[in-house]
Amino acid sequence: MTRALLAVGLAALSCLAVAPAARAECEVTGVTSVDRLRLRIDGHAIRTLGVTNLPVAVRPGRGERYRDVRVLAPVAFGARTDAPIRWSVPRPLAVADAMLWLTPEVEIEDVREQIGDDALVIRAQVDAGVWVRRVHVPCAAISVGLGEGRAAPRWAHSPGPRWRLRHDHLWLVARPDDEEAPAIRLDAPEGLREPLIEIDRRGPWVRVIGRFPSGAVLRGWARQHHLRAGEGPVSRRRFARSTPATQPGLCSRRPPRRDEYVGPATITVGAHIHMRQDGDVWATITEPTVFTVSVRPGRDWVRVVHVPGLLGDGDCPEVVRHAWVRRSMVSLSGEGGRYDPMRLLGLE
Repeated sequence: MTRALLAVGLAALSCLAVAPAARAECEVTGVTSVDRLRLRIDGHAIRTLGVTNLPVAVRPGRGERYRDVRVLAPVAFGARTDAPIRWSVPRPLAVADAMLWLTPEVEIEDVREQIGDDALVIRAQVDAGVWVRRVHVPCAAISVGLGEGRAAPRWAHSPGPRWRLRHDHLWLVARPDDEEAPAIRLDAPEGLREPLIEIDRRGPWVRVIGRFPSGAVLRGWARQHHLRAGEGPVSRRRFARSTPATQPGLCSRRPPRRDEYVGPATITVGAHIHMRQDGDVWATITEPTVFTVSVRPGRDWVRVVHVPGLLGDGDCPEVVRHAWVRRSMVSLSGEGGRYDPMRLLGLE
């Protein structure tokens, strides 16, 4: 009996040990550019692709080096990347119990998922050398790419005394003396450009509001002994959101062969893109788009040469390698009539 109970107990413990922690399912979507997309296909070398201004879905992860990315259109495939992601907010909004007003100009530097929660935790730069950390936001509040708008919040307050940080950081909470209230950490190692303004007071707590050049506005309760009186602006470098550089093209084009068509074509939505003729599938056509293809008469397969917005893994990024589609899924420009391939502009 004792052994039976011991066995049951060990089994229960083993189940607890291997049971995975609940993890929120959050994909952040938008239109952006992503480099170093590692595409793994069994039996093939890892491919490294990139996209420029295409719709994607990104799993933020929990601090791992690589993030899961799904390219959504005009072709769909899954990959992983260690490249920086351009996080943003799609439009101005208030988060963290209206403690923080975010705009698309804010530089969101890090986004992470939480265990058993549908919220994300972000770190954002709101001014040059000034950050807000450990901000909890819903998954839908974050996007990738560029947002729109710079509206200001309608937070009317009577201005009071000016305060500066006594140290290089300050914790603010949504409600004083409430351990469950949202909290945000404000980091300013070089100080704030403008002082915080007092808008309310309750015992040892002071409610302050701060406005930043990015359009962000922060308000919350802080303990007075973490502040010091201060007036006037501090000279600081200008705040500007960083913009990643785009990779220049390295392409050259040769004329098509006499029996070869290199030029525009449409491919049926739902068609698969294969690594080689009748080989493994690595992508799917998801929307009507004009592609550049290479095909010869009587062949059952068409080589896709260029996909708008997709950067290949060869010396010429605009040329896609290992991309084959069945001829029955392709409609060539001018098909059914006479065409001159030398008049068509294509990439080879």
